[in-house]
Amino acid sequence: MDQKDLDQAIERLQIAFSTTMRKLGPELAESSADLTGPQFYILSLLSKKGPRSVTELADNMCVKPSAITAMVDRLLKHGFVQRDRDEHDRRVVTIRLTEQGAAILQQAKRKRKEVVQRYLRHLTPDELDALVRLFEKLARIATHEKE
Repeated sequence: MDQKDLDQAIERLQIAFSTTMRKLGPELAESSADLTGPQFYILSLLSKKGPRSVTELADNMCVKPSAITAMVDRLLKHGFVQRDRDEHDRRVVTIRLTEQGAAILQQAKRKRKEVVQRYLRHLTPDELDALVRLFEKLARIATHEKE
């Protein structure tokens, strides 16, 4: 692909993505049970991978630990996560999902799924498969780019 074609594709993609997110973004936010996107991601990560340190969460989200600490503080305030100190080394702190956090996460996932399904139902099975494969490929490329 030459530079002109790439530039045109980027412009089309930016317009399509911006239009989609302008509509979909607020609907996803509204359906997320008062969780911000990053909070939803943290709870999802803890649900999938179990207790994690602030550093591990920061690495997964590509942000500084101080940013995670602020997010975790808000999640703690709502009772969605708990901080646990290591019995042998009090400096080691892990964050874990509480039952309340798991419940709010499931509620948010269910509502977000309903929102996304409304849009994806308009795609054919082949279009949906292509969309998923392309996003997975972009995720792999992005993951390797940061390393």
